[in-house]
Amino acid sequence: MKKHVLIIITLIIGLQNYAQIDSKKINHVPMYNPSVVIDISTPSAMGGDDVLWSEDFSDNTTPNIVTEDIAGYGDWKWSDQSPGGQWSANTTIIASETPENGFMLMEADFYNTGPQNGLPEDGTVGENPINASFTIGPIDLSASETEELVLQFYSDYRICCYQPGAGNNDLNVYISTDGVDFQDLEYIEGDTYDTNVQSFSLSQIPLGNHAANVDGVYFKFEWIGTHYYWMIDDLSIIQRPAFDLQMKSSWITMENPAYIEYYSVPESQMPDEMLIGAEVYNYGYNDDTSITLTGEITSTSAGAYIEYELIESDSTALVETDYFDVSMLTVGTYTFTAEVTSSGDDPTPEDNSLSREFEISENVYAIDGLYNSSEWMGTGWPGGDDTADGVRYANFFDIKQSTTLSSITVYLDGNEHPTSLGTFETQAGGEIIAYVCDTTGIFDPLVTTLNPDFGGAIWTSDFYLVTENDVANEMIVIDVPELALNPDAYYVVIEMYSNGLESDILIRDDTSVLQPWFASLVFYPSDQTWYSNPNAASIHLGLNGFENSLSENTLDGITGFPNPTKDYIEITSENILYGKCNVNIYNMLGKLVLSKEFKTFGNKQNINLEKLTAGSYIIEFVNNQATNKQKLIIE
Repeated sequence: MKKHVLIIITLIIGLQNYAQIDSKKINHVPMYNPSVVIDISTPSAMGGDDVLWSEDFSDNTTPNIVTEDIAGYGDWKWSDQSPGGQWSANTTIIASETPENGFMLMEADFYNTGPQNGLPEDGTVGENPINASFTIGPIDLSASETEELVLQFYSDYRICCYQPGAGNNDLNVYISTDGVDFQDLEYIEGDTYDTNVQSFSLSQIPLGNHAANVDGVYFKFEWIGTHYYWMIDDLSIIQRPAFDLQMKSSWITMENPAYIEYYSVPESQMPDEMLIGAEVYNYGYNDDTSITLTGEITSTSAGAYIEYELIESDSTALVETDYFDVSMLTVGTYTFTAEVTSSGDDPTPEDNSLSREFEISENVYAIDGLYNSSEWMGTGWPGGDDTADGVRYANFFDIKQSTTLSSITVYLDGNEHPTSLGTFETQAGGEIIAYVCDTTGIFDPLVTTLNPDFGGAIWTSDFYLVTENDVANEMIVIDVPELALNPDAYYVVIEMYSNGLESDILIRDDTSVLQPWFASLVFYPSDQTWYSNPNAASIHLGLNGFENSLSENTLDGITGFPNPTKDYIEITSENILYGKCNVNIYNMLGKLVLSKEFKTFGNKQNINLEKLTAGSYIIEFVNNQATNKQKLIIE
């Protein structure tokens, strides 16, 4: 089993794609996968003695680097530019210590994008199996008096399209002490990567089993796979310390739902107890004993500790406190801290603790909100036309006490994003529908396929037209008519339409905390399948009358018939309406194409549509600052 690696800093960027597997057949993303924010930037802060050897790839003609194109489709190369190719065109360069002076790059996407390898330049994506390696050496490490050495390097990769262990993809690192026979260093990321997820790490591989303190050491890095890329920079050899515990991740969770880390929990939905856990790696070459994990919520009496007997050298322990009382916490912003200590003489205690914020709110419920790191997603990306219209995003919310749902807020990404599929930017004219769905079937092992509405839609909104004001404020607020929610679990879903990529809708994706597989999901209309998003989409709930300040008053009881129609529509109100009324019709780009004003509406009026061409529109009815919006189809 590959385990010989320490990932000191890992940022699971979790961006353009998701776990490409049916969510009912998913390899559940464990809570303990590293998604860490640690303010450590130099190798000297990570334990070990002076650097014995290093290579920052500042010379693109380094004589001791040999590349080999094993499969014949593409080779490693020195580069100071980001990866190319259809799917990697928007990737930044590796965030190492010296990225500007160059690094080693395998850009598999480039080799599988025309005109490389005879592929046509019409958007065709090749599937040639790229297999290539680069070897660096000889390296003289004979001055070291100990075999307890460590290979350290920065790594930035994204892999497609098979799950670990299938044999189609792999990242391998080898060592040789004679330049002839190479042994596998069992680089763990080659076996545990997340498919289609960009991952950045500073990796450390212990060399104690390979007697590397000789004068002729070689290291080989091998890529196997069709897409996307691997960047390697700032290699070094350091001496491993005898004792050094390092905390890779930490979490604070409630018992139900297990392992979702909500950023904001309404006071009415707070549990009475929570626990704090941590993923702890023993980087030292000695076993460490008498470990204590202390978890606390700062400035409160809430917390607990637990003793752990042993963490063997070069192994990871997942340690959690018992559940402790949090019933005294009231509305406010809090910080939790997890800290680990042991009997060993740890040279770098600064990496033995992690902290993060969370909120107890009056009425706002949200998984996202930390945003130490984030990405974007939405119509058209990834997938192009396949995700242009009908793509859905869902977040899981557990209701512990009966409440009413008053509003759903979606936070938009307001930036411009150039990609290989074109430039994406949120624009007015798109549409959103919101759903509240039953979660029945999500945990049932007998349910093999989930329908688009999971266990059924409890409530569905009207079509909401994204306005220029929404884009400027980077948020959409959908009013909910005081929907009663009983204690249970729900998915809140947003469905998005971009009019064939003419008016994209992009939302934020909080990648700060890696979430369990069911916390946030995405639905692709092309194959009618839900997929796991290991992060947190920007969907917030407002409970018990909470309405965002941008929320509009909703006018109920308005219907339009016939719809679809050819030349007219009859607008009917359940109640007689007084005061000025306006009927506005917008095309799918958000442009006003027809407007009618009524000083006295009554409860029924006909609107002539003969001047409008066939297509889809949004019809908006406004009376006394209350609004009703619906989709209109003219045949």
